[in-house]
Amino acid sequence: MSAPADVVLRGTATDTYLVLDDRDRIVSVSPRLHHDLVHWLGHVLWDHLPAAKEIYGPCFDEARTSGQPVESVVFYSGRVKRLTAIPGADGLAVHVEHLAEVDVTSLATLTQSLEHVEAALAARVPEQPDPQERASLQALP
Repeated sequence: MSAPADVVLRGTATDTYLVLDDRDRIVSVSPRLHHDLVHWLGHVLWDHLPAAKEIYGPCFDEARTSGQPVESVVFYSGRVKRLTAIPGADGLAVHVEHLAEVDVTSLATLTQSLEHVEAALAARVPEQPDPQERASLQALP
């Protein structure tokens, strides 16, 4: 029997996630993101982050099309993030893990930032969710 998606999500995306419906409308956010994103509830994600659609969208589309969790490391707005998109029958859970900021103030700070990004990526071997796990996202807190 498959575990509920919220159990799978908590195993890989402990505290920073949001849930999107099939039109990328935000239907739920984790308690940790609630303060920052509560005013986005019910809105299409791209209305607030229009430039992110071409960066985040392919990861979301692949997860929905394949029916499998998809992980992607993305650079957006000066930050490097790891996205894990987990499809469910009633939406797409998206875990966002902040990996690093990229400081382009000078060549030295850029170099230091990129070294930090490289170290963060090398040190973190992601725990892959069970691709067979699919269930409702309704039970997310």
